Amino acid sequence: MKEISPEIFYVGVDDYETDLFESMWPLPEGVSYNAYIVKGKEKVAAIDTVKIPFVEEYLEKVEKVTSFDKIDYIILNHMEPDHTGSLLKLLEKAPQAKIYCSKKAVAMVKSLFNLEENVHGVEEAEELDLGDKKLIFYMDPLVHWPETMVTYEAESKTLFSSDAFGSFKGLKEGITDEEVDYHGYIDETIRYFSNIVSKYTKYVKKALDKLLPIEIKIIAPAHGLIWKKDVKHIVSLYQQLADMQGEKSILVLWGSMYGNTKLVIDAVVEGIEEAGLKVTILDVARDHLSYQIKETAKNQGIILGFPTYDGEEFPPVSFYLDMMRRKNIRNRIVGFFGSSLWSGRALKKAADKLKTLDWQIVEPLLEFRGKPAKELLSQAKELGKQVAQKVKEL
Repeated sequence: MKEISPEIFYVGVDDYETDLFESMWPLPEGVSYNAYIVKGKEKVAAIDTVKIPFVEEYLEKVEKVTSFDKIDYIILNHMEPDHTGSLLKLLEKAPQAKIYCSKKAVAMVKSLFNLEENVHGVEEAEELDLGDKKLIFYMDPLVHWPETMVTYEAESKTLFSSDAFGSFKGLKEGITDEEVDYHGYIDETIRYFSNIVSKYTKYVKKALDKLLPIEIKIIAPAHGLIWKKDVKHIVSLYQQLADMQGEKSILVLWGSMYGNTKLVIDAVVEGIEEAGLKVTILDVARDHLSYQIKETAKNQGIILGFPTYDGEEFPPVSFYLDMMRRKNIRNRIVGFFGSSLWSGRALKKAADKLKTLDWQIVEPLLEFRGKPAKELLSQAKELGKQVAQKVKEL
């Protein structure tokens, strides 16, 4: 429990027990479920709850801030269970509290919790007066569920932003960017955005256009750091991610069945480094897909190296390509290399899939038979240089 602004309290919890977020995305440094209490002179509002396994810790924190019988409203910005899981337990303690949510969330409250009484679906820009504090609600659909909204407290200029501006990683070191070196959270913010939100970048842009004209001094998301010191930094990062602007650097993502494709990696990397760009190397079969997606969002240039398998892409690459489509990661510069023996065409098939996402294909596609010859290694080095040069020219 911590006061982040006068009479606004953090009552969230850290989760270092769950290994996979959404049963897919690794959590090596945990994740936080952020919940808040806003105390006005006349009324008190709880904003979001936490995942149900952590309900006792959450309720203890709430009770340190306010008695349960003084909670007038429970604000549900987003209906995912990591934010609403403790709702019924909170209502057992505060049965008088009225639920405020978006109109689209009303049916979800009924289906998930069998609650209809005392549930209010708010209008766009509707205000809720707590006395000396005022909550204003803005719809934020498809960032990243259709019922999502955000809540703005007008006096402190705090935006309770739900999953927007969130990140993986627990908050045991500190809950605000004033208390920690926030640069250690940036990669986990990019990973959270690319894994969870990037499919909906069109709606992220709409939300930013709506919210950024409002004066915001604090961003209090549903996961990750609360931003007070450098709000401009996280907003700028989100704008870049929504615009699909990667860094001027290269990801080499490779897979190899018998080592032939692997023999080309050093030549490709040498070409990239001679062109003066930073390179990240991931094994498509061994490095988790979550980090492959994150690095694709982070780097403007991608070089894919993989063998042909059953006349098509190496299966882990097929999964990666499908995820690029599903996560809607667009506008990258990409080169290809890979080995085949008796059947080729896999590189072309992969290139055709990425063209639909407006990825710029760097020719030639370096497909070779068996082990790479010296001439092929020279071409691979040149491929690295070409991709790097095109990235530098952006």
